[in-house]
Amino acid sequence: MGSEDRPPLSRDVRLAGGGIELRPLATEHAVTLDEAVRESTAELQRTVPWWRPDATVADQETWARFTRDAWEKGTLYAFVILDPDGTLLGACSLEGVDRQRSAANLSYWVRTSATGRGVARAAARLLAGWGVGPVGLHRVEISMVISNAASRAAAAASGAVAEGVLRNKARWAGESHDMAVFSFVPADFAP
Repeated sequence: MGSEDRPPLSRDVRLAGGGIELRPLATEHAVTLDEAVRESTAELQRTVPWWRPDATVADQETWARFTRDAWEKGTLYAFVILDPDGTLLGACSLEGVDRQRSAANLSYWVRTSATGRGVARAAARLLAGWGVGPVGLHRVEISMVISNAASRAAAAASGAVAEGVLRNKARWAGESHDMAVFSFVPADFAP
């Protein structure tokens, strides 16, 4: 069976390590996700294309439903990042899953009050390991706007390999952005 013929992966998955747990994003997370996004406005509006000042809890619920459908199709695997007491610390995902290339992009963000604790590093490592393991990917790429020093540091600390800078790779809000690119491949998780 080729990777494009894989049956849907179960959403009954919990990834834990580094003092965090990843759980599939669900509508029950909408309120706390909205709170975390609002808390992190100053950082998110400068570094990600999806941030919107007018986003609501209903938008987060819609997003959660979309991610559930995309999970079933195998094109997006979205997770919330939780600490041991269940507090939502942020979110991460494998997106743009391309079964032909056996590759995906890994994204993460951490709420402002939880930064500086290694949360993004742990989430990236856990999710990339799952991506090259059960998901069956051969490449997991992480890219971020070059000015996001914290995200670049988290990617490096997670064990991702820095590959370089892609000039004007992304565009949002009428501006082009240079993107730093890191990656994981299965050999990065060999014993």
